[in-house]
Amino acid sequence: MKKIDIIKEVYTEKQRRWACSQIDAPKSERVLSKSEATEMCKDVKLSKSKDKKAKMKKKDLVEYITHKKSINEQNDIDVVEGIGRTELSVVFRWINHLRGSGLINMFGAHPLLNWTKNDLERWLYGSKNDIETIESEIENLDYDNYEGENDDEIESLNEKKEHIEYLLDNKDEVRDILVRVSLRRIENTTNNYELSKVNRVFEQVSKEIFTFWMKNY
Repeated sequence: MKKIDIIKEVYTEKQRRWACSQIDAPKSERVLSKSEATEMCKDVKLSKSKDKKAKMKKKDLVEYITHKKSINEQNDIDVVEGIGRTELSVVFRWINHLRGSGLINMFGAHPLLNWTKNDLERWLYGSKNDIETIESEIENLDYDNYEGENDDEIESLNEKKEHIEYLLDNKDEVRDILVRVSLRRIENTTNNYELSKVNRVFEQVSKEIFTFWMKNY
């Protein structure tokens, strides 16, 4: 397989397994760098997460409509129906930090947009990527850092930690934007606020935004 034939994201399980085999392959047989192979080896699905879609509950929907920022407040709508450019930039910034964190293969990452901060915290803890675990890894590496041999790994973990802190700090803001966009669409079409309908639109909005990001960034 030539270098130019390798796609940036893994789309099939077969491609993922091939990438995994590249991690420990002899240098003479390796097509990918070790870091590229490690990234592509990641599961494209959130198979270890209990709640894949992070649906809204009825009480959350009622509370949002009653107390949150007006669903009609938006600016120029362009690329994705119902979302303003300022809101879109907030979501894209969050996605860019998700990519920078290296937590997941980006092709299977769109469900994270709809998660709450608590959902994200549970997933990070389950995958041993929570802040406390990363800080412990940094501390251990620093303790054994003779002649700076661990400097690169420490720097990488610190960058990862910064990305994760951003993801946590801004998770609920991103979810709020997606909720508002979903409610705008419903208001402009069916006016059907049945919970199952809202959740379908909620899921569709995240997919559309993420697909647009994948095509352009």
